[in-house]
Amino acid sequence: MKIKQFPACVLVILLILHCPARSQNTTDSITNYLDHFMDQWHRNAAECNHDAYIGSMSPAGVYIGTDPTEHWTTAEFSAWCKPFFDRKHTWSFHKVTRNIFTGRDGTYAWFDELLETQMGLCRGSGILSKTDGAWKIEQYVLSATIPNDKMHNVTMQKKQADSLLIPGLRQAARDAETALRLKALFDEHRMNGTIVIFDPEKKEYDGYNPSRWDSGYLPASTFKIANTLIGLETGVIDTGYIFKWKGEKRRLPEWEKNLKLRDAFTVSCVPCYQELARKIGTDRMTDFLARLNYGSMDIHPGNADLFWLEGNSRITPRQQVDFIWKLYTEKLPLKPATMKAVKSIMVNEITQEYTLSGKTGWAVRHGSNYGWFVGYLETKGKVFVVATLVEPRDQENIPDFIVARKVITLAAFRILGLIR
Repeated sequence: MKIKQFPACVLVILLILHCPARSQNTTDSITNYLDHFMDQWHRNAAECNHDAYIGSMSPAGVYIGTDPTEHWTTAEFSAWCKPFFDRKHTWSFHKVTRNIFTGRDGTYAWFDELLETQMGLCRGSGILSKTDGAWKIEQYVLSATIPNDKMHNVTMQKKQADSLLIPGLRQAARDAETALRLKALFDEHRMNGTIVIFDPEKKEYDGYNPSRWDSGYLPASTFKIANTLIGLETGVIDTGYIFKWKGEKRRLPEWEKNLKLRDAFTVSCVPCYQELARKIGTDRMTDFLARLNYGSMDIHPGNADLFWLEGNSRITPRQQVDFIWKLYTEKLPLKPATMKAVKSIMVNEITQEYTLSGKTGWAVRHGSNYGWFVGYLETKGKVFVVATLVEPRDQENIPDFIVARKVITLAAFRILGLIR
């Protein structure tokens, strides 16, 4: 049997005609797979499947969010979003359109997509790579879409926030090593959170994780500063006031006794300050907090002694700092004697090098614990105002949580070279 021989030129033509179709089929196959892959990734978020969601990202990957400070490694993004997954309070993004383009060797691709989200229409874009037979997200960028005819209004609305944020971002870029050391400090204590430090001499804010400086939180026991100020200013209490214990069982044994004002503040006696808030009353409390420009407190007769511990009251770390700075400089609309008295009872620690004054706080919201330290550091003739917020990464195990608030604050001062 004779095998028919084709001329070499015919074989070349056949190969040229055949390969593009095969290449196109391969590209279509990869594109379809990656389209389903991205759909499933978004579905994993909606269904609170943290392991699958993060597992779809490269260990060396990057997630960039809508906030200008949200630039996370995969590990950082995992730590940030895990509490939301644990509480079954995640996000649900649905594809509207998606474009996927593949590299010539079939091991990488890039994409852009429009998504229907709780923030309205958003755009996602990024890079995917195939390593050891598995596709992973190397980079994902989420951005809000703004119609051109709405851009001017949006620009004006965020102009002030941008002007506050830009110096912090530039500082972070100039001092990346310090930022990494501050991050390592939070990592060491297994905490998420933020710290903002105001240097009045330079008129600059510095610290860690500025994306949270303007997010609102319950003030918890840091509200005892404002509560004491208002109590003294209204005459409901004086500096010699004693909170009487009536023998009832209280959460902490150090609360189960008569407490002078200074002692009640130091041991953070919640029942004492609930008593004070009831005596002040909702009308006077609301009026004075408005004068003090103290966050956004939600006060009504039904929560007169709880509004700072639960509910919708909020204050941001930056607002805490601004409030404390006005207290320190005695520029609040209160009697100087009132402010001097509160500053006196705020003193925490005096050393040869510095004096630390402030107040801690502890709140629980939606099952998550978070804590504050707000106050100021006096050292070498200078003052630095601080607000530290910490949130345990493991909400089931928080043995270091109570001490971490103040320990992290002092360690941050040392990292920034403010104290030894």
